[in-house]
Amino acid sequence: MTEASARLATELAGPGPGGPRTRISVLRSGWPLMLRTTAPLAATPVTAWVRRTAAPARVHLAAGAAGPLGGDRLRLDVRVGPGSALVLGEIAPTLLLPGTYGGRSRLDVRIHVGAGAALAWLPELVIAARGCRHTTDTRVVLEPGARLVLREEVLFGRHGEPCGGYRQRVRVETGHGPLYDQELAAGPAASGWDGAAVTAGCPAAGTLLVVDPGPAAGDGVPGAFRDPGTALMELGGGGRLLSVLAPDTAALRRRLDGAAARLLTCAQEPAALRPAGV
Repeated sequence: MTEASARLATELAGPGPGGPRTRISVLRSGWPLMLRTTAPLAATPVTAWVRRTAAPARVHLAAGAAGPLGGDRLRLDVRVGPGSALVLGEIAPTLLLPGTYGGRSRLDVRIHVGAGAALAWLPELVIAARGCRHTTDTRVVLEPGARLVLREEVLFGRHGEPCGGYRQRVRVETGHGPLYDQELAAGPAASGWDGAAVTAGCPAAGTLLVVDPGPAAGDGVPGAFRDPGTALMELGGGGRLLSVLAPDTAALRRRLDGAAARLLTCAQEPAALRPAGV
């Protein structure tokens, strides 16, 4: 059994050649949670959206060992300082594995996004292997004017095997109270689900949560995400949630990336400049 924690914090560093810059004020890894600064990312709708706030810091989380394994207790704390911006990703997918003694593994993610700050949290795919028992609990607090992009992807078991016991909860709060609180339970009956009613038999599922309280956030929402297994929900406070079920992980990522391109472009363009139908 492993118990470990990692911490990351950013702050506004002042003006730079292209505008305000972000610097990393805390970067503390705890094996197997290894935080690493990374080179500038290619231009994407997500990076363009984040740069509206400031030139972002870029950090990726790398696993220093296999797992999490049953019994592991891991925690990641992230604080995005007021007016700063952060793109936080992962190096590779996470494979959840059973432990020797059948214990439950757990990852707690605690995120605080300061006033006027922006965070894109883009973890890689989570694979719930046969026999795992795992809980991921993500809590996000958004201060006034804070913006958020949060992507989640899960594959219910490796090829040809049943899903392990997997629970995922994501809760986002603002100064006005809870904005979003959702829990997904999949796997054996002991985890609360043992059939196709939750995922319609699809082996992969994901969500894209966008919170952008700016003046353009309520305009130009795409009128149709009509792909099978795809649903778009309006939330309060400039929030939108896209949920996707897919036959494989490649299709899942394509749909989430396509949705990000449309939703984030709508969030940052004046309505008069958006393409017809968007």
